[in-house]
Amino acid sequence: MWCGQDRKIEDPDSKNPINLDVLMSPEAKSRLAEAVSCNTVGTVSDAQATELAMLKFISRCGIDYNFYRQKYLPKDLLRFPFDSARKRMSSVLELEEDQQTEFGYQKRLHVKGASEIVLATCTHFLNQNGEK
Repeated sequence: MWCGQDRKIEDPDSKNPINLDVLMSPEAKSRLAEAVSCNTVGTVSDAQATELAMLKFISRCGIDYNFYRQKYLPKDLLRFPFDSARKRMSSVLELEEDQQTEFGYQKRLHVKGASEIVLATCTHFLNQNGEK
């Protein structure tokens, strides 16, 4: 896991809770909760293997992915599903009025996929303190 620095989570199948507060800032934790909750499909009972692992992880961290989906995913959801040509999936979140981005937008795009593809599209990242 990357949270501003490499971290290894022991025993990924464990049910023991994970305290993200010691791993990352509240800002980074919030982005992780949004990204996994809103840029996955399915649930812990019916998701594909990679998404299942992501959903299980945030559930162990005490994050309710259904809460984030209800809060941020609009009824007219704009989503670019994963496909083998793009090698990534993207979802557009609708932010609340008091959550505008630094550029004044009330939308945020979350992308997941092949690391080399996603990394090539990035201009920056958040460090362990949630700073750009």
